[in-house]
Amino acid sequence: MRILLATLTLLASSAAFAGNLCTKWEHSDRYAAAIKVVAAQEDFSYDELCTFARILDIEAQPSRVITPKGDVIPHVRIQLHMAYESCLYMVRDSDKVITSQRCYSGW
Repeated sequence: MRILLATLTLLASSAAFAGNLCTKWEHSDRYAAAIKVVAAQEDFSYDELCTFARILDIEAQPSRVITPKGDVIPHVRIQLHMAYESCLYMVRDSDKVITSQRCYSGW
């Protein structure tokens, strides 16, 4: 009985974490478009990136880059969080180009 209960608990918790990590961003065309740009950069389809098992969370938020002249350039910041590292991508709104990207250790 204990083994059955432990197995059911494990399966239920695994199912809770599986799924499409992009559904929380689908309400925003701006965020979804930026995630699609990141997916293409990493040689994934949008759906593959959103369900890739190694990625634990996808974060999207508005951002901006301010040039030395004071020009404000709207961007979307996309972060892919994995177990031991995260990767950050800055996607420019006007032409959907990644202007910077970096990965860093979360360890």
